[in-house]
Amino acid sequence: MTATLAGVAVGVVAFATPSVAPGTGTDFEESSVSQTAVSQTPTLTEPTEPTEPTAQDEAETSAFRLGFFTQVHGREGQSARETYAELIDTVVAAEELGYQSVWVGQHHFGKDRLASPLVLFAALAERTSTIELGTAVTVLPLEDPVRLAEDAATLHALAGDRINLGIGAGGGDGDSFIAFGHDLEDRRRLFDEKLAVLHALFDGESLTGDDEPRRLYPPAPGLRDRLWHSVGTPERAAAAARSGDGLLIGTFADHALHDQRAKIDAYRAEWERTRSQTGRQARIGALRFTYVGESRETIEQQVADELAAFREFADSYKPDLAPLDTHQYLRRVTRYGTVTDVLGDLRDDPALLGQVTHFLPTVGLYPAAGDGTPGADLDIRRLEQFAVEIAPALGWVRQQ
Repeated sequence: MTATLAGVAVGVVAFATPSVAPGTGTDFEESSVSQTAVSQTPTLTEPTEPTEPTAQDEAETSAFRLGFFTQVHGREGQSARETYAELIDTVVAAEELGYQSVWVGQHHFGKDRLASPLVLFAALAERTSTIELGTAVTVLPLEDPVRLAEDAATLHALAGDRINLGIGAGGGDGDSFIAFGHDLEDRRRLFDEKLAVLHALFDGESLTGDDEPRRLYPPAPGLRDRLWHSVGTPERAAAAARSGDGLLIGTFADHALHDQRAKIDAYRAEWERTRSQTGRQARIGALRFTYVGESRETIEQQVADELAAFREFADSYKPDLAPLDTHQYLRRVTRYGTVTDVLGDLRDDPALLGQVTHFLPTVGLYPAAGDGTPGADLDIRRLEQFAVEIAPALGWVRQQ
């Protein structure tokens, strides 16, 4: 199938490595992989009557499924109730705009954050009907895997098979481990042990053998195909592929080429080696922090003070960010500026177009710019701008 981009026929194939027209002013390192394939002039044939595209046609034509990501960071002075109510209204509007999923971060003990996303999803399931609801991510080492599976399965039944469970080892939420009685150094071991329990439950296995079976209720086999891993290394990405789960990339500090693309390549190679005969499809979702404004310079001035304070955390988490000034930092970890600027950056991103099945942008700079744009990722006008002006230009086709 082909999609039309500014009057040019653009071939879109999942996991292709097409060539791209250069974007505008990107700082990404040069890569042998480019992003948009322009087809050769087609052979003329006898004209036929046009037909209306089917939903299947649109799904095959679209370069990716479009979602959006939020850290649920409320505006100044908002109560938690007000922030959550705003998020619910935003998701309802996003569904009307054609967004196919929403993904929320989980953070424990943080001001203006969300610790229990599945509880919020229960409210969202009542207000929506088609948009998928995903965690990005649930910190699995801090969860009881049986209770997590039961909550997810119950919610999956209530929401009509719309739950995506993104899980991670919690490297970015290290301060919470002591409060939960765990050692941060044990996070990967805990992740692997608890993941095995989730897999068994979603596969319908008994945790106590067949003499006195204890199986997940309600059964939720569909959740086995809706597990996603956020990982820190290519080796862990390959492990996600071996387990048949999806891959989430896009931690703000990860370099698109050296970190994120390396994980994608490892995941895809292992998927082909171990999963290609199962009939299941590889799933790769990419988060990106984007922010449209008057200009890059204006945005840099807007967030400079807040970013300076935030970088105390960022520098300790990712030391190679320490030497960067405001401009260099934002160019490294965000896609910002005018619509043209953002489109250019996204087209030139070596770990995005042609590489992912799900694109999950946020339309605010947080956490890349500290508190500089609080609540922007819940701004319905910004979500509309992305769905109307940006996503279609990247190959997304809205399903009717």
